[in-house]
Amino acid sequence: MRNRRDDKRRGPDRRTGDRRRSHGSNIDVALLRGMQHIPTWEDQRSQYLTRLLFCGLAVAYFNFGGEAQIRPWASVLLVNVVMSLYAIEILGFMWHAQREPHVPWRQHLTMWIDIAAASFSALADATLSTPAFLVFLMIILGNGMRYGLKSFAEAVIGCFAASIFIVWVRLPDYLAMVSVSAIFFLLFFAIIVLYAYSLTAKIERTRAKLAHERNIDALTGMLNRRALDERVMQLFHSSKVHGREAVVLFADLDGFKNVNDTHGHHVGDRVLVAVAERIREIVRSVDVVARYGGDEFLLILPHTTPEDGEIVARRIRRAVNEWAQANRIDFNVSIGVGHYPAHGCDLESVIAAVDKAMYRSKVELGGGGILHVGCDPVTT
Repeated sequence: MRNRRDDKRRGPDRRTGDRRRSHGSNIDVALLRGMQHIPTWEDQRSQYLTRLLFCGLAVAYFNFGGEAQIRPWASVLLVNVVMSLYAIEILGFMWHAQREPHVPWRQHLTMWIDIAAASFSALADATLSTPAFLVFLMIILGNGMRYGLKSFAEAVIGCFAASIFIVWVRLPDYLAMVSVSAIFFLLFFAIIVLYAYSLTAKIERTRAKLAHERNIDALTGMLNRRALDERVMQLFHSSKVHGREAVVLFADLDGFKNVNDTHGHHVGDRVLVAVAERIREIVRSVDVVARYGGDEFLLILPHTTPEDGEIVARRIRRAVNEWAQANRIDFNVSIGVGHYPAHGCDLESVIAAVDKAMYRSKVELGGGGILHVGCDPVTT
C-alpha cells in the first residue's frame, strides 16, 4: 500500500520537477525585483489622497470659471459628473488597496484612468494652455519615481498619445497660437521628461543595489530573514484574502557542526551553497526560499497541497543526500512540513508548528527524516 502511494506521488513528482527546474537559479533575484516597486498601503494612501486633491482642484477650476471656462460641447454639469465618477473610482481603489496592497494591475489601471481624466479636462477646457498638461507631467514623474523605468515608459507613451489626440482634436486652435514661446515650452517639457528618465534610471539602479545588499544572503544568494519577512507578509495576506493554501517547509542540516569541526568552515560554506543550489533546482519561481538561520532553510510554496509539499521535501532530501554521498561529506537534512491555514493563521505560528515537527523527527529518527505536522516521521 505504501509503495502504491509513493508510485502515485512519483508521477507528479517528475512533472513538477521539470516545471520547477525550468526557472533556473535566478529565483531570488526575480523575487527581489518583484518586491522593489511595491509601495506600502501608507504610500498608496498618499497617492490616492493626492488624486482626490487634484480632482477637487479640477472641479473648482471649472466651476469658478463657469461656462466661459468650458468648451461649447461640454458643460459644468458634465464636468462635475465625470469628476464625481473619477472620485468614486479613486475611493473604490483606495478601499481595495487597503484590503490588498500588493496588486500590480491596480497601479496600471489607475494610471490609465488618470490619463483619461486629464485628457477629458484638457478637451473640456476652453483655455489652450490648460493645466491638464501639467497633470500629465505629474503622472509621468509619479509613476516613474515610484514604480521604475517600465512604469515610466508606460506613462510617457500614454501621456504622449493622449497629448497627440488632444492636439489633433483642437488642431486649428493650436495652429493659431504657434509661437516661439509655445515651441520652447514644448522643448522644455521634453527636456524635463528626459532628465527625469535619467534620474529614475539612476534611482532604480541604486535601489536595486541597496535592496540586493539588504535582502540577499551573501553566501547562498537566497533571500535573508529580513527579505523573507517582507515577502511572506505579502504572500500570506494574498492567501488570506483569496482563501488560498500554502505549504511551509523547514529544512535543517543534521551533522553540520561536525562538518565544520572536521573539514573546516570553508567546507561548511561549500555545503550551504550546494544545498541552496539543490533547492533552487527544485522550487518554482513563485515559491519563496530563504536562508532562515545558520544551517536552516525555509521554503513557502503557495497554492500547494500537503501531498505536493511532501513531494518537494522528498526531492530536496534526495538531492542533498546524493550530493553529500558524491562528495563524501557526512551530513543529512531533516524537513518539517506544515500547511497554511491548517497549522496556523500566520507565518510565525506555522513555523512554530513545523519546527516542533522537525525536532520530533530528529529525536525519533536521529535526523534525516520528513515529518508533517501531527503525523509520524518518515525517512523515505
